[in-house]
Amino acid sequence: MPSVSFEHVSKRFGDTTVVDDFTLDVADGELLVLVGGSGSGKSTILRMLAGLETVTSGTIRIDGRDVTALPPRDRDVAMVFQDYGLYPHMTVRENLSLGLRLKKVPRQEIDRRIAWAVGILGLESLLDRKPKQLSGGQRQRVAMGRAMVREPKVFLFDEPLSNLDAGLRAQMRIEIGSLQRRLKTTTIYVTHDQVEAMTLGDRIVVLADGRIQQLGRPIDIYRAPANRFVAGFIGTPRMNFLEGRIHHEDGAPAFVAEGLRFDVPREDVASVGAVTLGVRPEDLLIPSPSDQRPSTVTGRVVLVERLGGITHVHFDAGPHRLMAALPNDTAVTVGDDITLGIRTERLHLFDADGRSHL
Repeated sequence: MPSVSFEHVSKRFGDTTVVDDFTLDVADGELLVLVGGSGSGKSTILRMLAGLETVTSGTIRIDGRDVTALPPRDRDVAMVFQDYGLYPHMTVRENLSLGLRLKKVPRQEIDRRIAWAVGILGLESLLDRKPKQLSGGQRQRVAMGRAMVREPKVFLFDEPLSNLDAGLRAQMRIEIGSLQRRLKTTTIYVTHDQVEAMTLGDRIVVLADGRIQQLGRPIDIYRAPANRFVAGFIGTPRMNFLEGRIHHEDGAPAFVAEGLRFDVPREDVASVGAVTLGVRPEDLLIPSPSDQRPSTVTGRVVLVERLGGITHVHFDAGPHRLMAALPNDTAVTVGDDITLGIRTERLHLFDADGRSHL
């Protein structure tokens, strides 16, 4: 039985549909990430599960129990918010224990749960401090601890790292992933950051306009995006897109665009016609003497970004602006002409409706 299930769930605000016929099963113990841009419906889905938003239509179940109309306190979920939601006049200990005290949990049990949570999160020395005396990362740990002590069936995370700087976000990503694997509690995590989605999720749901665009393991979505939206949203740096057509010469398909032509070693593109071709920056390569790749692209370098471990090279191939992710020691400067090999076996083709033709 799935731990959480959404059955044809929709949410409308007046005439505006925010979530449209959302159907999904979340397995027991799974860490599922909902990822999408602003207005994609991801936070609304989480809030409906928590009982903070009403459902316009459809059913939500937790462990098989219909919770669609239940108040938040009866759903056995715990939510970690973007702004931490800590009470500034209370100590860490008081923030951790408040929900349990309101539920009249025995004092000895409260102490046991707090000791367990702070031991895992490394908060032992902070119990008597107030939130203003804590760093952003420490506040987020307290917010996580407050969810943990409730021992819920489901953890909900709503953009929990958005207020942290880049270095602390990376550290907290690791801690959240490690914590979930240790506790094995079903977790649904909402983010707009596809790096968080790719690194945290057992599976990820890519959302746009309140609808599921693709559901699957992060690596599968990266390698085989279902449509152009997913291809452009998942992956850093962003995929290059070119508009053109498939041309057949002597039975061999080739992609043709203004000033460009290269082979497409695929047998299933005969009827595609006009296409958008996608190529990831890491699939453009400096050719080696032994490289037998038949397809290359040539252009003039317009920008070089040296990022330490990797170099991003932006170049114009005719009217097309492309970007390649190359080794950090690549000897190239603005104004150089550059010829790069193409991993044609990793090209992506999308039809006029944006659907993938893999």
